[in-house]
Amino acid sequence: MPTVVVTGSGRGVGRAVALRFAREGWNVVVNAKRGREEAEETLRLVRDSGGDGVVVLADVATREGCRNVINTAVERFGGLDVLVNNAGLGLYSLFLAADDRLIEKQLEVTLRSVIYCSQEAARVMKEGSIINVASIAGIKPFVGLSIYSAAKAAVINLTQALAVELAPRIRVNAVAPGVVKTKMGDSLLNLLGVGEEEFAKRYTLLGRIVTPEDVAEVVWMLVKIP
Repeated sequence: MPTVVVTGSGRGVGRAVALRFAREGWNVVVNAKRGREEAEETLRLVRDSGGDGVVVLADVATREGCRNVINTAVERFGGLDVLVNNAGLGLYSLFLAADDRLIEKQLEVTLRSVIYCSQEAARVMKEGSIINVASIAGIKPFVGLSIYSAAKAAVINLTQALAVELAPRIRVNAVAPGVVKTKMGDSLLNLLGVGEEEFAKRYTLLGRIVTPEDVAEVVWMLVKIP
C-alpha cells in the first residue's frame, strides 16, 4: 500500500484528507503537535475506513519534528509517496498590534513547517507528490490576517518554485480554500461578526461554506492526476 504523511491531521481539514486516502487503502501517518486523543481518533477512523496508519506527535514547525514524521513513514511502511503539508495556524491581529511572538508563531507553523517537511520528504521520496494547503488569503488578503496572508502567499510561491525544482520526480501543487467549516473558520466568522449563512450567500459561489471533505477531494484529485 502507498503511504501518505498528513501534517496537522488530528482534526479539521487534515483529518478529512487522512480519511480520503484511507478510503483508497493507503497507509496514513497521522500527525499532531500535542493532541494525542484527537490524533488517535483520526487513526481509528483511518482504520475503520480501510487504511492503516500510525500516530506521530511532533512539532512540524521544527526540523527535528518534520524529520521524525518523515522517518517514521519510511521506517514503518518502507517509503513515502505523498506529503500533505496541512499544519497551519490562523492568528487574528491587526498589523500594528502584531507582536514578535505572534509573528514568529505564525511564520513557524504556516511557512517553516512546509519548508522543513518538504525538504525531508523530497530527500526520501523516489517519486511522488507534495500538496501544500495554502489559503485564498495568500491571494486576496483579509483585514486582521496580514501575517497569515503573507505566510500563505509565501507557501504559494514556494509551491511554484518546488514544482519546477523537483520535477519530474516529484509533483508539487497547492490548494487555496476560502473559509472552511472548521474551528478556525468558525472563529474567523465570529471575528467578522457575520453568520455562516450570510457569509455563504454574500461571498461564495457555492452558496455554502466549504467543508473539510471538499478540500480533501481536491487534494486527492491532485495526487491522482498523472
